[in-house]
Amino acid sequence: MNGVPPPDGPSGPFPGGVPGAPGGAAPAPFRAPYESGAYRPVTRGPLIYVPVMLNGDHVGYLWAGTDDRSAGFLRRPGFLDVAYGTPVVWSQRLQEASRQELPSRDAVRRWIGRPEDPIGGGIPADATERTAAGYTELRRLDDPGYQPSPTDSILYGELPDGSPMDRSKGWGPLSFTLPPSYDLTTTGPVRHLPVVRDDGLVLGYLWAGLHDDAAQFLPRADAAAVGNAAMSPWILRLRELRAGGVPAIEALERCRTFPADPAAGHVRPDAPAQESASLDDLRRHASVYGQSLRFSENPVPGAPDVARRPALDPQERDAVLNYLRHGLTLYDSGRFFADGFDPARPQRVPDSYHTDGTWVWRGGTVHHLDHHGIPPEQALLRHIRDNRFRLPPLGPDDRERGEQTLRLHRLLVPPPRPPL
Repeated sequence: MNGVPPPDGPSGPFPGGVPGAPGGAAPAPFRAPYESGAYRPVTRGPLIYVPVMLNGDHVGYLWAGTDDRSAGFLRRPGFLDVAYGTPVVWSQRLQEASRQELPSRDAVRRWIGRPEDPIGGGIPADATERTAAGYTELRRLDDPGYQPSPTDSILYGELPDGSPMDRSKGWGPLSFTLPPSYDLTTTGPVRHLPVVRDDGLVLGYLWAGLHDDAAQFLPRADAAAVGNAAMSPWILRLRELRAGGVPAIEALERCRTFPADPAAGHVRPDAPAQESASLDDLRRHASVYGQSLRFSENPVPGAPDVARRPALDPQERDAVLNYLRHGLTLYDSGRFFADGFDPARPQRVPDSYHTDGTWVWRGGTVHHLDHHGIPPEQALLRHIRDNRFRLPPLGPDDRERGEQTLRLHRLLVPPPRPPL
């Protein structure tokens, strides 16, 4: 493929013409940004976006630039495991749309209300189309600290030195080919090894299929962003072993020889290999919370799971508010963020984090229930109900586990506590 890698996003032609074209008319003339016809995977200008749902989870956003020449799928943090193959599906769908020379907004809108794909998910029929000032603003919906990379110039059609990616002016061709890799999934039993940090935190598991050539790294849910960050180095290492012709089950043992790395961690030489009857069994094991607490984000405008949350009756609403307000405060910067559900008003959403020893929630969870009647996410609400709306006794250990949760999510780390 010439040019840059395709954006996250794809699948077959849309029957019945282009949605949104008045009277069935053909869309306006469209010129693809690259010789390959691919949409740009980022944009400096405004964009539209819609939520992508997979098995009830809001796993990401499908977006398109208002220039109608850019589009992509953005996976939300924390859904790498459950939506591992989702970007590939949307990439294929967007590639097909670009080959048909569809404006990118039509390429997105064509999928609203279509049946959910078992890997790629789907866009609900009642999804609200939202706008953002640019790709950076979209990224910051779920990652407020996101900063663009200097190498993003490549995605705008330029190399970091400013030379164009368009090689038709005598620059010579560019090519992009992914190296070979092991199969990413298996239906049979797997053998696995724990990957740990120097302090003993289990980042995830390296696994290999016992009866096929499948291998991958599976992050632990309770290692949060730190566990997800370990995935890229291990993918590169596994690709090197695959390129060398090493069978997957042997590659698993060779991973013991890699030195400890600040991001990737390491496999201890004496770590016993374990076996699971299936990859799904290992995934369930990796989803158990023991090293940190469950984390609840602020509700996001336009997210279908937020729109589907049933309103609470006044008595229960007050009981939930009382519970959330009296959680142990882990961090409070004293600052406030804009309210996405009421952007015309001054900044009012508190930049704070709280815990009850099992969950950590942001200050916006309280704010949005109090001012907009939006309940917490269903799992947190069930937990509060199971506790009969009464906070358990909290102590120093609960604070430490809450602070560990913030560190693993790479959020604001509380300052050192003064001595008692």
